[in-house]
Amino acid sequence: MNTKKRNNDFDNIGDLLLKSASQALEHAEGKITFKTTTLSLPPRPPQYNKVKIKKIREKLLEVSQPVFAAILGVSPSAVKLWERGENIPNGAIRRLLQVIEQDPAYFLKSIVVRKK
Repeated sequence: MNTKKRNNDFDNIGDLLLKSASQALEHAEGKITFKTTTLSLPPRPPQYNKVKIKKIREKLLEVSQPVFAAILGVSPSAVKLWERGENIPNGAIRRLLQVIEQDPAYFLKSIVVRKK
């Protein structure tokens, strides 16, 4: 069993909670400020129909359906269903397709496993 303390400033979780509550109150009263970062979220990835998916696979990557599936981390049957228009890719796959479309060479270079 690992009994090592994660934070030497606090003997138990109760101390940590009290310290956090105190800091929250000081912040609410304007006595302290916290570092914040504001991010702009990207728009949702575009939708891809069967024609666009097949074009990315055949024209941009020049690979077969099984290889395309391996690149995307999906089953070959998923690719077949997309290209027949019987199913659509989810958001994560659509984002990957968007990246591939923008710069196929860079995408392929980024996923290549180099032998040492």
